[in-house]
Amino acid sequence: MRRILVSLLIMLVVFTNMCISNNNSASSTPTTNPTETTDTFTLDKSKFHFYEYGVVTCPHCQKMKEELPKAFGKEALTYYELQGNDHNSQMFNQLYEILGVTGVPVIGIFYDGELYAIVNGEFPTDYADDFVKEAMKVKGVLFITDKVYLIPGNNTEIINKLESIFTNGEPSEV
Repeated sequence: MRRILVSLLIMLVVFTNMCISNNNSASSTPTTNPTETTDTFTLDKSKFHFYEYGVVTCPHCQKMKEELPKAFGKEALTYYELQGNDHNSQMFNQLYEILGVTGVPVIGIFYDGELYAIVNGEFPTDYADDFVKEAMKVKGVLFITDKVYLIPGNNTEIINKLESIFTNGEPSEV
């Protein structure tokens, strides 16, 4: 038990430090053309839901916590605080085991109840439409970090596990 507690504490310190030191996460999000932005959504904004794992001391987490409700409505975001919450820390540890994520925020982008993208870091909210459309096109879940990875749609065991991790945290006040 003590071993688990110590490892969770170490992970929390690492997450906090990585968040604070990672100031260019927004610029690491790939686009087809860096000068292009999505001005209009082609998907129904009311069908988006975002699940965010973050830390109160992380400026990137706080920015996404503010921007997502502004763009999609207050009910479109479920925020899971890691600091001081053992359950959320255990859920985040599962994300680490599956995806290797070590920094926050980690945001699951759902559309019409289905996971389409996971973003590790800050991103412009208007990219959400593009992420979901691309995931639909390639028939899988995009994992966006410093690179973009595809979890094929036929890998249902992993996708179901990821959906469960994002939908079963303990919500914190937004």
